Amino acid sequence: MGKASRNKKERRRKDARGWDPAVAARDAFRDRKATIRLLEGNPYAAAYFAGATERVFQEAMWQHIRLGLAPAQAWHETAAWMMGEAGFPRPWPHDTQFIADYAVFEREQQLALLRDGEICVISPAAHAAVIAAALTLDADDLLTLDRDTDIPLRAALVVMPEPVVLNRHNGAAGDLSVLGWRHSTIYGSAGQEYAAVGVSAMLRPDGPIQTPDWKEFLAEAQADGYPAPPWFPAGTNGMRADASTRSISARTEAIEHIRRRHMLHRDVADLLRADDALWAPETAQWSGEPVADPHNDFSERYLFAFWRLAAQGITVTADPDPDPDPRHQPSSGNAASFEGSTGIRLVDLRRPTERHPGTDAASSARHYTHRWPVKMHKVNQWYPSIGRHKIRWRGPYIQGPAGAPLRVRETAYHLS
Repeated sequence: MGKASRNKKERRRKDARGWDPAVAARDAFRDRKATIRLLEGNPYAAAYFAGATERVFQEAMWQHIRLGLAPAQAWHETAAWMMGEAGFPRPWPHDTQFIADYAVFEREQQLALLRDGEICVISPAAHAAVIAAALTLDADDLLTLDRDTDIPLRAALVVMPEPVVLNRHNGAAGDLSVLGWRHSTIYGSAGQEYAAVGVSAMLRPDGPIQTPDWKEFLAEAQADGYPAPPWFPAGTNGMRADASTRSISARTEAIEHIRRRHMLHRDVADLLRADDALWAPETAQWSGEPVADPHNDFSERYLFAFWRLAAQGITVTADPDPDPDPRHQPSSGNAASFEGSTGIRLVDLRRPTERHPGTDAASSARHYTHRWPVKMHKVNQWYPSIGRHKIRWRGPYIQGPAGAPLRVRETAYHLS
């Protein structure tokens, strides 16, 4: 790493350490307004979306052809993976205008999310905890998601305190600074429809990944009077949210669906692999370093961990002070407080005295020197009211004393 890169990274880390909730809330409110204004009617942004969509579509179609599909069938399958997953309904005609129409559709969806979604400004401590929990998740865990019971808002944006750098397959890198979600539908290639969540990733134009092509694009747009918005949309993925693990047949179909999707994000040499290594995300202690994202699903794992930690009371939401917009008056509290208002929310870790039992080690006779994320696991929980056991999913959650460093690799055991 060169001296300039080291200095830039250190500045980002210092900015995160000096994070101020009121300033972060005001900046998020300002950036959203500016993004909507600069994204609407921006021909450079429109051309960028259309070009990126065309390139990704052609790459995915070529991979399908390499798998043995005829060109017409490869087109249809590619349309299902890209457009159907992002909520673009059939028909998917075999012409280039269809790809251009989808690029317009996706941009309009992102603008609708920016206008309608709540803003959740997440603190550095909560951000690190969410990343640590996300690194313990795999595809099986994500299939437990139920849109109607697990997600507190229909549409929202999570604004991170610093960009996350992602290492993807074949050494490719990317970054993200804002993640948004909204209720959606996934349309399959054979006519299936699934309840889903559309996950939109956004990056900052001056973020850590600055390729020559990207810098040239930004300079040309700026010179022509169309500067890039503070949050530049970087694509939308569909995330199944129909609790597909509730039946064996649905789980089998969902696993196969995700396995094929993972294949599209690997190079040709890896397309026919079907071993367990395809499923396990690489885990590591996160301290601002790049995060492995070989299957292009870190955004979904991050949001899943965010929702789970909120539901379990690990995080707490509160109003910014002062509220950047007097029309917006969100309530405070835990995950339930997300309902019923439109505005900006500050998301932080709960203090030890506020934690739910079992989420902190303060009451234990043992003294731990670190915190660690507990992976999702099933428990056969007894329900006295109905006189029988039921399988429940728990986790991921953060265990250990608040303020202690997070560790991911090491496994801790508490015997009682």
